[in-house]
This record gives sequence, C-alpha cells and structure tokens, in this order.
Amino acid sequence: MRKEKITARRERGRSPDYRIVKIRTEGKVGVAKTVFIGVLILLQLALVITLYVGFIAAFRWYMLPAFILSLICCLHVLSSDKNGQEKAIWLLFLTVFYYFGFIAYIIASDKFFFGRAQKRYEKIYSRSAHLIPAYMPPEGVSPQVERDMKYLYEAGGFVPYRARSEYFPSGAKFFDDVIKELKKAEKFIFIEFFIISDGVLFNRVADILCRKAREGVEVRIIRDGFGSHGTLSGKNIRRLKEAGVKINCFNPLPLHFSFALNLRDHRKIVVIDGKTAYTGGCNLADEYINEKRMHGYWKDAGIRTEGAATDGFTLTFLRQWEFVTKKQENYSPYLGLSGEIEDGDAVVPYADGKDYSAAVAKGVYSNIMAGAGEKLYIMTPYFVPDEDTANLLARKALSGTDVRIVLPAVPDKPYVYSVSVDNAERLIPSGVKVYKMKHAFVHSKVVASEFCAAVGSVNIDLRSYYNQFENGVYTDDKKVMKAVFSDFANTFDVCEQITEQNSARKKFSHRLVTSLLRLFAPLM
Repeated sequence: MRKEKITARRERGRSPDYRIVKIRTEGKVGVAKTVFIGVLILLQLALVITLYVGFIAAFRWYMLPAFILSLICCLHVLSSDKNGQEKAIWLLFLTVFYYFGFIAYIIASDKFFFGRAQKRYEKIYSRSAHLIPAYMPPEGVSPQVERDMKYLYEAGGFVPYRARSEYFPSGAKFFDDVIKELKKAEKFIFIEFFIISDGVLFNRVADILCRKAREGVEVRIIRDGFGSHGTLSGKNIRRLKEAGVKINCFNPLPLHFSFALNLRDHRKIVVIDGKTAYTGGCNLADEYINEKRMHGYWKDAGIRTEGAATDGFTLTFLRQWEFVTKKQENYSPYLGLSGEIEDGDAVVPYADGKDYSAAVAKGVYSNIMAGAGEKLYIMTPYFVPDEDTANLLARKALSGTDVRIVLPAVPDKPYVYSVSVDNAERLIPSGVKVYKMKHAFVHSKVVASEFCAAVGSVNIDLRSYYNQFENGVYTDDKKVMKAVFSDFANTFDVCEQITEQNSARKKFSHRLVTSLLRLFAPLM
C-alpha cells in the first residue's frame, strides 16, 4: 500500500516556485530486484577474490610477473590521455594492489568493455553523417561565440542554427510547457530521460502519450537502465506499450559485475514533431516539479528551442535509439520539418558521451569559462572538476572576472556533496564566490558568461565529462541570456555566501575526510 500525505505552503517573501511539499511514501518499486542484483554481484566479487587469494597462495612465483605487469600498466597510465585525477588514482591502485591491479586495469579499459559498442556507434554515425548540415559561420555573433561554435562543429559535428528559445527557471514551469506542447503533437514524440519514475507527473505525461499513440502519433521513449531501475513499474511500462508507445532501456543492469555499469544515458531530450525540442536538468519524476519533497525545494532549469535547431536533438535521439534497438533507422522522415527562424538567435544543440572521441561537454564549459570577461556564473548540483577546470576558474577570478558558483544547501548524496563543497571552497582564496541555496537542492546545470550560456544535462564532474552520455544547448540568445541572469539574481537572493570565515575547510577533520573521498572522484 502506498500512503501519501501531501501538504504545501508558500514561504513568505518567496516566489510561487519556492514551495515546500512534504510526502511520506511506504514501499518502493523494484527494491527486491535491486537487492537481488546487488547480492549476486557481491557474491561474484567474493568468489573471484576467494579464488584469487587461493591462487596466490598456491603459486607464489606469480607475484613477480604480477608486479612487472602492473608496472607496465603504470607506464601505460602515464602515457595515456586520462585526466590527472584518474591517472593518480590508477597509479595508486596499481602500486598498492599490484598482484591483481593489472587485471582490473585491463578489464576497465574502454577497448575491453566498450569496444564492441564503440564499433556499433561508429557505424551508426557513419551512416548518418551526411545528415549533418554544412558549417556556416553565424552572423552577428561575438568572436568568442564564433570560436565556441566552431569548436562544437569540429569536435562533434554540431552546427549553429537560427532558432527561437525560452529558458525555464524551474522544473514546474519546464514541464508545464512540455505538457502543453505534447498535447499539440501530430506526427511524433521522442523522449529520452535518465530517470522516469511513477508518480503524479508521469501520470499526466503518460495520459497524453497513450492518447496520442492511439491517435496514430509515433511515440518513442528511451530510459536509462540504472536511473530508471526500480522507479518505473512494470504496470506502467505495460500501459505505455499496450497503447502503442515504444519504450526501450539503455544499458540495463546485468546480473554480473561489469565496468560498463558506470556508463549511463544521462541525457534529457523531448522532441515534438521536429518543430519543438527541450532539454535541461529535469528528469521525468515528481521531485523535479516539487510534487514530492526529497531534499528541500528542488531547483532546476530547462530550455525550449523551436525551428531547425530541433534537428540537432532529433539526430541525437535517433542515433541512440538505433544503438539501443540494434535496428537500422531511417532518419529522413524526422528531419528538416522546420526551417530557420530568420529573427532567431544562434543556438547549437550538442551531445557528449563515449560515442564521441572528444570530451565535448567539458570543452563547451571550458570555452565559456576561458572566454568570460566580466562575469562567469555557474549553477551545478555537483562540483567535482578536474584539475584543469579548477585551475581555470581560479585564474579567471584572480584576473578580475566575477566568478560565482551556486551549490545546494541540502545534499542528495552526502559523500558527493562533501567533496563538491570542499572543491568550491578551495577556490575562495582565489576570489571565487561560493553560494549555497538555502533549504534547497540545486539540480540546474547552467554555465553563463556575458557572451553566452550553456543549459543542459551536464554536471561539472568527471562522470559527466568522461563517462556519461550527455546533451545541452549552447546559445547567445538575448532573451535566454536575460532570463538566465535573472534566474541567477533571484537565486543569489535566497543563498548563503560561503567565505573563508565560515568555510568547513577550517576543520581538520573535514579536510581529512574529503581528502579520502576525493580518491573516488571519478566514480562520483
């Protein structure tokens, strides 16, 4: 039985978006299955470790070859293009656990667990490469924006469009607009989310999707096998399928341990009729519209684009759909359904993941940071940057740029939160201003300078930069920029600024714990 008690009140002096909603839920979908898979994986690891220890005891001569092989792996790590933190962790691991470290290093390599998938992606991208328009330098943009857009084209084949866009400063406003447009769908609806969860929001969306599917509208959904594991019931999946909705899962959880578990589809995409598209930080779950309170007020953001730019989202979705279904796709009927908007501003939809050779999303953020002159504002739930990003932010602040980072005051994952806050506080002596949004979990992923902004699914952490499949929008749209900075201004008003005086880093115990947690940064 699911018992819910929902109460809501508006906080004094807050906008209508700042609602406090309380919920009590008994029972979770898929808990038994999750526990079962977890136990199976632990048993497999225990068996492997037991056999390995027995092997070492029986064959002591093995230690010298193991040491030599781990040493060779250390040399390979040093010559690889891994980021500095990942190199340090692997070197430590291979040195301390040399008797089996080389085995873990080999099976953790992309070629070992992602090689076959990579070849499939290469075929998919090769077949659809002709669908990417030729790059045309945008007119009327700043040199900084033009360089950024050239980078996106060279790094991943992402082209700029003239489009009309709108920024949403909350999940509630974002999904209100999505639902309004879903009701207008006539040809097709494509949806891709990391998390799709049973609840009030899902029911509202599912009612529309089922009705549209019965009317003949083509509806396709991609959900992530980890993010949506145990959140979407079999009953609701059957409900969608019976109505004619096609729903598929990216990288379902296996019954055995694999490093591929770390590869997740974190993208957020909604495409309607090839004319309207959405992305942002929101997933399809009640907490994103504050229908369910999990970590205080849930602060999120999203963006809508209209016009030919929708093709960028469509192509990203269909490529992933072809990968998941293993069936060759005909892209043509879904592209070119909307023309350029002559009075629109420059927009570049982009994506990132193991399907691209370059770290596209990191490049987008780094370019915005490096090009900022007067101001650089960042809103992110997790702040686990690599050394390059941290040093870049410190240099910008030292050079006089107004660098501000907004983090949650309420954590969703305490261990990641501790590291995120510590990483941000390390930058305070350089002049970076760090804020925590009171009574809230900030889930927005926004990076903006006076020239441009990026809104999407990308966190400032090593998972988003190197392991997950992500997407976003890069733009200098004047209306969007105004809305983004208005959102930051409103958020600063309800934040507490962290200074060297009230920093948690003043405590030795905090510095010690976070230093240990930083070892696991690539997994956070």
